[in-house]
Amino acid sequence: MKITITPEDLVRRCLWDHYVYYILGSDKNAEVLLTENKELEISEKDALVIGLLKTIETDNLIHKFNTYVVDFLTNKSINNNNQVLIRKKALEISVDKFLDKFPDYWIPNTIYKKSLSELVDYLEEFKLKMEKLDVQKVTDQFGTYEFFVSNNVKKLLSFNY
Repeated sequence: MKITITPEDLVRRCLWDHYVYYILGSDKNAEVLLTENKELEISEKDALVIGLLKTIETDNLIHKFNTYVVDFLTNKSINNNNQVLIRKKALEISVDKFLDKFPDYWIPNTIYKKSLSELVDYLEEFKLKMEKLDVQKVTDQFGTYEFFVSNNVKKLLSFNY
């Protein structure tokens, strides 16, 4: 199968960070590619690795973030004493890394500019709410770790915005 796509399309689908990390391996090449924005061909295997085959383009970036967090919680949560917990530090890092999907050298159109500014505001609000969550400490043989209850994190997400 022949898959042709522009670098900007990868950014709009929130896949740019995966493309740079798994396929390109260099930020310098990435900036040149995105600036030129020439159509490129990627293999079906590469498209599968970065998640291109299961995404759609939308300018609703808050929804993309909410989906990202729910997927993260689904995949990274652990069961501990009949509670589903997510490690606090891992969640904080993943929330901060979401904006890496939209590099500084990308010049979005007006629709995406508005959506991106709304996303940044939403992320700041989400982080403030996260700071107010109850932290559970779990100790094992390697140390003490801080966790959030996964359901409490899900309740912070606004799906009706």
